[in-house]
Amino acid sequence: MERKMLAFFSVFTLLLLMPAEVFAVDFDINKAAIQAKLDRDGNAFVTERYIYEFDGDFNGITRQINPKVGTAITGFSASEGSKKLNVEQYRDLYKIHRTGGSEKITIQLSYTILNAVEKYEDGAQFFWPFFDGRNTKAYEDLSITVSPPAAAQEVEYLGYKEAYGTALLAKDGSVTFTLGDVPAGANGDIRVVYAPELFPAAALMPGTIKNDLINDRSRLAIQQTAFEKNQQTANTVSSTALPVAAFTLASLFGIAFWKRRRGMQDFNARDTEALVPADELSIPAAIYFTKSRFLGPNALAAALVELVRKGLVRQQGEDQYELVSRKTELQHESTLMKLLFEQIGDGTQFRLSDVESYTKNKTNHIPYHDSLGDWNEQVAQEIKQKNLYEKQPGIRWLSVGLCTVFAALAFYTGNFALYMEMAFFGFAAMAALLFAVFYMPLTARGRRIKAQWKRLGKTLKKMPAEHWEPLSQDEWMRVYAFKLGSETTPINKSSAVLALSDNRANQLDQDGFYLNTLLLTGIFIAVSSNSMAEASGSTFADGGVGDSGGGSGAF
Repeated sequence: MERKMLAFFSVFTLLLLMPAEVFAVDFDINKAAIQAKLDRDGNAFVTERYIYEFDGDFNGITRQINPKVGTAITGFSASEGSKKLNVEQYRDLYKIHRTGGSEKITIQLSYTILNAVEKYEDGAQFFWPFFDGRNTKAYEDLSITVSPPAAAQEVEYLGYKEAYGTALLAKDGSVTFTLGDVPAGANGDIRVVYAPELFPAAALMPGTIKNDLINDRSRLAIQQTAFEKNQQTANTVSSTALPVAAFTLASLFGIAFWKRRRGMQDFNARDTEALVPADELSIPAAIYFTKSRFLGPNALAAALVELVRKGLVRQQGEDQYELVSRKTELQHESTLMKLLFEQIGDGTQFRLSDVESYTKNKTNHIPYHDSLGDWNEQVAQEIKQKNLYEKQPGIRWLSVGLCTVFAALAFYTGNFALYMEMAFFGFAAMAALLFAVFYMPLTARGRRIKAQWKRLGKTLKKMPAEHWEPLSQDEWMRVYAFKLGSETTPINKSSAVLALSDNRANQLDQDGFYLNTLLLTGIFIAVSSNSMAEASGSTFADGGVGDSGGGSGAF
């Protein structure tokens, strides 16, 4: 139990540390400085300077610029020092080619935004998102400076979201937004309003603009005040809830550990001394119960051997099988026989080569994997029917309730930018959820059966194949099938299971069993790899003002 939970928590921790998107190139943007110089015509000449630090080989950087409606990007160029770099454009994405290895580089981009300034009766505004939710990489140190075509006295300015409260006005009318660290996927529109007289050549639009900015400023100030007040409340709540959450989780795990220790003390080790476990579980169920809940190709091969052992299927050669009887109490055996003999075979017979031919047709991939999924689930149902796990509804529902509370606290603290607290409550919620899903203490019978099969697995690793000769044929077939199905890698000539089958090859041939291990497992492994379905996905992100914006990356 402890090892399983440790494995689950380790995987969860790795998932927390993984980025939301897996990048082909490992890099950081240490610094980004953007300068937008406005001219009298209402255009903006933009210079962007980036410091990239790469870990590994790379081919260049990218810049996505999605212009607002009524504007256009022209004259895009890139350079490194005095050296101009080759640029490829794919709609709104610019690829700047510059190959290299693990190093730090400084790239300068230049372009013009046509019609960047919107001129109204009482002011001319530059309202622009230089990045938005489509940005896939964080900026570690970002600043944006907007400069007027001439010295300006009356200047209104405002930053939104990440840019809020970051602006500083210079004497000449320039406004610098010092955003600092900006996470990937964030928005941060910047807005600067100058006197309309500074842009005599820009087209005049009807209406006014200053009151709109002032109203936004007032609205954001009210929101910020409310946010800070709520943040303080959330901080108070979390400071009380954190120790309670830690104590509750520790108590939950402590109860589980105590119950397991108590069960182990009541366990009689002598019940596991039998060399071959009693025939209480089918071989696929024994593999599922003691090895893995995902039954792979080797387990499928072992299930076929089990059908032969039980006399439900007869071998007519290494490659050919005949259906003898459909009478079985186990649903998963009926499903497997239906797959092999009805879907793949002719109703009464099938060959291993038929499995490969069947799955070469892509239209058969879905029904094949659906049948295997049903088979795997029905093997799990056999385990449930054997009363091998204790029912613990009280502890399970308690952990589900804790998961709900912790998840709500994670959302609550994260909503008010208490990210450390959010991470803790998120981890606690996931820990409680995993506990609810995977906490399954064994009954006395379950401990005995698991110990017997575990002991057999250890014995198989140490005992030479010839020492298994005293076993009856039925016992030997069960041992062989269990060893075969427990393998997680393709069988090769040095595998212990191959030596086990070779040891009884002559006797098995005389009794009508033709166990060609390499052929049996090789077919199912090849079919599994060739018929796996492919999956794909897409991501969506919020744009900036006017659905414009963009971001930075590398390739």
